[in-house]
Amino acid sequence: MAKYLIIFFLTSIPIFAHPKEFILENDIYVGDTVHYQIELTEEDEHNLEVIDGDFYEDDTMPSFKIFNTTKENSKLKTSIIFYKPGNFRVPVSWTKNNDPKKSELNIVVKSQLLGNEPDIEDIEPPIAFSGPYFFRLFIILLITGVNVYLLYALYIYWKSKQTIVDAIWEKQPVFEEKTRRLHNIETYLQSDQILEKIFAFKISEYLKETYSQKLGQNLLGKTDSEFLAQLFDKTHIKDSILRELRIYFRKTKYDNNLTEISKEKALTIWEKIKQDFEL
Repeated sequence: MAKYLIIFFLTSIPIFAHPKEFILENDIYVGDTVHYQIELTEEDEHNLEVIDGDFYEDDTMPSFKIFNTTKENSKLKTSIIFYKPGNFRVPVSWTKNNDPKKSELNIVVKSQLLGNEPDIEDIEPPIAFSGPYFFRLFIILLITGVNVYLLYALYIYWKSKQTIVDAIWEKQPVFEEKTRRLHNIETYLQSDQILEKIFAFKISEYLKETYSQKLGQNLLGKTDSEFLAQLFDKTHIKDSILRELRIYFRKTKYDNNLTEISKEKALTIWEKIKQDFEL
């Protein structure tokens, strides 16, 4: 009986054999680079393929990107960076006995956000009125009338006063917002300690202020993705430059990034951005 069981298991191994595929990382979060490997183990398995580039689940933004792929005979290695949380399978394919096969390895990507982060600004509920409607309307009109009268009286009073002009006094110049943000970046580049996350926020604010003036619209309240989408639609900046900056902001601004960079590296990043965006 034991002999038959041994023969059964030995003859069953090729039936259930699968390619060896695995990733080197354990806990994976949005923005992490994952190293994926696969090796075909059967002689009838061949044509191992994967395509580099961005992969979309919808039209808004890519779910992940595949890059740095190397292939040796029946082995394949590649790197993946995920932009969204969820469960993913690498789009690797091969053939076995002329039948197409796909990866069955499930990759779980987690989010750095816990779900209890406060909003940028707490919104207070509107004040509820009480009492009869017409009485409330009368009170509002009365208060408005009194305020208008006081403002008009104050205007007449200040207009009637004689203004003493000092010919020597000159009003201090007010720096425009774009100049102020540029000064903040240049001052921060001279700091003894430069945190990459803070530096990325300063660059993002300066770009939004600059292109708000160039395009004649307020871009300061938009997210990085929305802002860069506006530049893609309304400027001649290359899509590769915008995509590279989007990935850089995502990796540096939206996690617990406490990386300290040297002045030389910070200056190199800043000079490249000025060249790419014609600042």
